[in-house]
Amino acid sequence: MIHLRQLKHFLTVFDHGSFLQASQSANISQPAISKSIHSLEQHYGVLLFKRLPRGVEPTTFAIALEQHARRILLDFERSNYEMSIMAQGSLGLVRIGVGRSFIRSVNDAILDLHALHPGIDYSVMTDHADRLHQALLSNRIDLYVGMVNRVMHDPSCLVESIFSDKYVGLCSADHPFAGKSVSIDDLLLYDWIVPEIEEAGRTALEAYFAHRKKPKPTFKIVTNSNEIVYQSLRQTRLLSVMPEGSHYETQFEDLARFYPIDFEFERNVGIVRRQNFSSSPLIEKYIHNLQVRLISLNQQTPDTRQKMSVNP
Repeated sequence: MIHLRQLKHFLTVFDHGSFLQASQSANISQPAISKSIHSLEQHYGVLLFKRLPRGVEPTTFAIALEQHARRILLDFERSNYEMSIMAQGSLGLVRIGVGRSFIRSVNDAILDLHALHPGIDYSVMTDHADRLHQALLSNRIDLYVGMVNRVMHDPSCLVESIFSDKYVGLCSADHPFAGKSVSIDDLLLYDWIVPEIEEAGRTALEAYFAHRKKPKPTFKIVTNSNEIVYQSLRQTRLLSVMPEGSHYETQFEDLARFYPIDFEFERNVGIVRRQNFSSSPLIEKYIHNLQVRLISLNQQTPDTRQKMSVNP
């Protein structure tokens, strides 16, 4: 039988690369932590660490076990927290990850469910898709909504696509490109402002130039701040790209779109869960509400989206 303390010892050794340092960190003797690891190795019938003159090196078995061990310990911590809040009257906890473009939809879906079940608690993490994916696999969130281009065929995930939209160029309203289709050579005449974290559009932009054997565009500003993107585009001749749907946010409504010729990159938007995740009725109800909100978002016209943003 495996005990949680053995998994904690395993991760401590894994992180420190040394039985001595791990024992000091865990505040137990080195023989005790060595015995704990040896017991794990006997249970699985594999060698988890190569013993070296100085420290240890994780084997492929240890690398595989590491993710499971962290998830098990997180699950245990979550069970303690959920039992605690339910003992205080909560109906349960729904943990959600969201890309910044869909914060409103996530919030509206929470309010929809809260109207029916006010006793539910929520935890919301906002980040870009790659980090939300990592949080999902480590069981820090139950689901996330965002761009799913990179995880469509990931066997560890259950992906439900909701809609897709194209990336478009964004510039100031008085820019020479405003409202026009623009050739790749003309695009090279201007500098760009691009995301630092949410890099799908940036990666597609780089590929767009590389596939046509053109120089890489100059990224004058790299940022993850919508405010900096907005102010920079509004006050300069810089260019940017973003999903068409994001342009309808109030923050960007007085900027203009342009259309790079043959730039066909699309953002696929959906809800992602872990494969074989044991869902709960609360999570299923929330997902249903979120699906409705996302479908409604996709069906709105540009004018309707702007009005909804101004008049929630």
